[in-house]
Amino acid sequence: MREFKRQDRLRQQIKTEVADILMRTIKNTRIGFITITDVELSKDLKYAKVFYSTLGTAVQKADSARALERTKMVVQSELGKRIRIRQTPQISYHVDKSLEYGDKIESLLEQINEKKAEDEQEDN
Repeated sequence: MREFKRQDRLRQQIKTEVADILMRTIKNTRIGFITITDVELSKDLKYAKVFYSTLGTAVQKADSARALERTKMVVQSELGKRIRIRQTPQISYHVDKSLEYGDKIESLLEQINEKKAEDEQEDN
């Protein structure tokens, strides 16, 4: 039980530190507007999947992804300086599509509600 709480605290700390490093330390303008949404750690704490969301066009999102990959080693090195852990986790970036999925579901629900309202007006 204790290990779960430690891993949870470490996940949150990595999330906070990576966001801070990207915002304050990395001076790459191609990264764009990125939000770190979650971090998944492997059980042995050697690997960290960093999930992010970004705004912009498809080209801007692709530029942000490439810029993140280029800065991965710098972020990992800086992370190692900031957190106290035996071995700094190896970072990999992944696009968090849950926000886009949520927006899609919300728009579909709005369409259904609009259709219901139209049908009710026709019935009256």
